[in-house]
Amino acid sequence: MKIQLKQLTLSNFKGIKQLTINFNDVTNIHGENATGKSTIFDAFTWLLFGKDSHEVKDFNIKTLASDGKAIPMLEHSVEGVLDVDRRDAMPCVSSQRVPSSSECVSSSPSEIILKRIYHEKWQRKRGAEETEMTRHETTYFINGVPLQAGDYNSKIAAIVNEGLFKLLTSTLYFNSLKWQDRRDILLPVAGDISQTEIIAGMPNQSVKTINLILSSGKNLADFRKEIAVAKKGLTDELNAIPARVDEVEKSKPEAANFVQVKNDLSAKKSALNEIENAITNQVDAYKTQSDIIESLHDQIASLKEKQRELKFNILNEAQKKENEQTLKINDLKQKLTGNASQVNNIQHSLKLTLLEISATEEEITNLRNTWTQISNETFELDENTLICPTCNRKLEQSNITEKITSLQQYFEQNTSSRLTDISAKGKLLSTLLIEKTEYAKSQQNEIEAIENRIADISNQYDISVSETAPGTYSRDAMHCVSIQSQIESLQSQILEIQKLDINSLKIQKTETLTEIYNLEVILNREQVIQRANDRIKALLENEKTLIAEICELEKREFAIIAYSHSKMNLVEAKINAKFKNVQFRLFNHLLNGGVELCCICTVNGVPFSDVNSAGKIQAGIEIINTFSQFFKTCAPIWIDNRESTNLIPATQSQIINLIVSKDKSSSIPSIPSIPSIPSIPSIPSIPSIPSIPSIPSIPQPCPS
Repeated sequence: MKIQLKQLTLSNFKGIKQLTINFNDVTNIHGENATGKSTIFDAFTWLLFGKDSHEVKDFNIKTLASDGKAIPMLEHSVEGVLDVDRRDAMPCVSSQRVPSSSECVSSSPSEIILKRIYHEKWQRKRGAEETEMTRHETTYFINGVPLQAGDYNSKIAAIVNEGLFKLLTSTLYFNSLKWQDRRDILLPVAGDISQTEIIAGMPNQSVKTINLILSSGKNLADFRKEIAVAKKGLTDELNAIPARVDEVEKSKPEAANFVQVKNDLSAKKSALNEIENAITNQVDAYKTQSDIIESLHDQIASLKEKQRELKFNILNEAQKKENEQTLKINDLKQKLTGNASQVNNIQHSLKLTLLEISATEEEITNLRNTWTQISNETFELDENTLICPTCNRKLEQSNITEKITSLQQYFEQNTSSRLTDISAKGKLLSTLLIEKTEYAKSQQNEIEAIENRIADISNQYDISVSETAPGTYSRDAMHCVSIQSQIESLQSQILEIQKLDINSLKIQKTETLTEIYNLEVILNREQVIQRANDRIKALLENEKTLIAEICELEKREFAIIAYSHSKMNLVEAKINAKFKNVQFRLFNHLLNGGVELCCICTVNGVPFSDVNSAGKIQAGIEIINTFSQFFKTCAPIWIDNRESTNLIPATQSQIINLIVSKDKSSSIPSIPSIPSIPSIPSIPSIPSIPSIPSIPSIPQPCPS
C-alpha cells in the first residue's frame, strides 16, 4: 500500500489564516525558523489522529490576537486529499502496535478527502443579553460526508495504522523509542530461524546436550530458570557445608580417658548400694516408734478438729448477737430519717398555707377598699354625650332630658351590679380564709406530735449504741481451753520419743549420686564425639554429591547459553542484512557467559546518538525503506531541517522537505517533475507473525 498526500488546506490553524499546499512526489517547504513549517506537519497529524507531530493531543490550534488571546468565533480546520493505493494494502489494526507484514488485502487505488473542523459553540442563556461560549466541538468529514468521532477514527485506522504511520513518516521516530520497543519492532524482520541453523553455529560438545533438552519439549527460557533455581539451591547447600562441618567440629566435647571413667563409675555405684542398705536397716529398726508417733499424731488431729468446731460455734454466737444489735440500730436510724423527712414535708406545706392565708387576707382588704370606692361614686354628666355624632350639633331639649335619664339609670344599674359582685366574692374569700386557717393549725399540731416522736426515738438510739455484748465466756469456750491442754500434753510425749537420725547417710547418698552423675556426663561425651564424627563424614559425602549435581546442571546451562548465543547471532545477522549503512546490536555478551538484551543502532559503526544531522536523516530514511518493504506500506516522509543534508537515499515514499531559508513565511515553490525512483526489490514472503513479543527462547540477562 502507498499513501501520498496530494493537497493540504489550513484555515485559521495555529496562526495560519488560509493556506493551500499542493504536494508532489518531492515537495520542498521553505521558511525561516518559527514561520510555520512545522505547523504544516502538525496540521497533517492533527487531521489524521488529533495530535501534533510530537504526539501532543491538547495543543493550541487557535489563532491568537495581538493581545495573546484567541480570536473568538473562528472556525479552525484542516482539509487533506490523500491518494491511497491499496494494492498489497494493510487492513485496519490497532493503533497501539505496529502490525505484522502478513496483515494485508487487495484493493484498487482511491483518492480520499479528509476534513476536521474545530469550532466554538456560542449560546445565549435564558435572561442574558449576550451570547457566551459554552464549549468546543469537533466535526469530521470523509469525502464530504459528516461522521461521528468513532466512525472517523475507525476509517482513518483502516487507511493507516497510527503506530505504523509514525514509524514510516518520521526519520527520527524509530530511534526515539525505548530500546525495548525498538527491539520488539526489529525482531520480526529477521523472519523464522530453524533449529538446524542454530545448532550448526554451536560448539560440538554442547550439541548432544541441547538435542536432549529440545526433545523434552520444554521452553528453553523456562527450563533455564528451573536450572537456575535448582543450581542456586544446590550451591547454597554446598556453600553451607564447610560452616556446618566447622559447627559440628566445634560442638564436639573434650575427649577423656573413658576406660578409667567407666571403672570409677562402677565403684561409685557399689558405694551407693551400701549407703542405701544402711538407710533401710535404720528405718526398719525405727518402725515401731514410728507407729507410736503416728498414733499420737492421730489423737492430736482429732482433738484439733473438735477445737475447730468449738471455736466456730463461739464465733457464730458472737456474730449472731452483733447482727441483732446492728439491725436494731439500723431500724432506729431509718425511723429517725423517716420522721425527719415527714416534718420537713409538713413544714414546707405549712409555709405554703401561710402564704395563701396572707394572700387571701390581702385580697379581702382590696375588695373592701374597692367596694367603698364604688359606693362613693356619683353620676356626672359628660357634655360631649349631648352632641349628635353625625351632624356634630347639640341635641334637642327633649332628647337631652331623655339622654340624661338614660345615662343616669345605666350608671346606677352598673354601680349596683359591681357592688353585688364584690360582696359575693368577699363572702367566698372569707369562707376560704377560715378553712386555710384551720388547716394551718392542724399542720402545726402534727409537726409538734412528730417532733415529740423523734425525741423519743433518739433516746432509744442513744441507749442502743451505748449497749455492748456480754463479756462472759460460754461453756464451749471453757471446753476449748481444756482441749488445748490435752493437745500440748500429747505433743510433749512425741518430743520425748527418740528420733531417727539418718542425715549423715542422706548426705553421703547425695554426694555419691552427684559423683555418679558427673561421671556419666563425662562418659556421655564418647557417644557425642562418635555421632559428630559420623555427621562430618556424611556432610563430606554430600558435598561430593552436590558438586556432581551442579556440574550436570552447568553442563545443561552451558548448552542452553550456547544455543541462545547462536540464535542471537543469527537473528542479529539476518536483521542487519536488511540494511546497508545502518546496523543493529541486539545483544551484549557478558564476561560471565550471560547475555544482556539491548538495541543499539549504529551508522557506519558510529552510535546513532553521535551521528550528525545529515547522517541521522539518511539513516532514518534507510530504516523507513526497510520497514516499508517489510510491512508493504509507504507513507509521506516528513524531513525537518532538510537543509542539513544534500543527499538522501532513494525511496519509494513521498518526500516532504521542511527547509530553513530566508523566506518570511512557509511557501511551496514550483517544483519540476521528478523522475520516479526505481522500485525497491521486494523481499521474500515472510510468514504470518501474530504479535511482536521478545523471542521466547532468548534467555534474560544473567546477573553480572
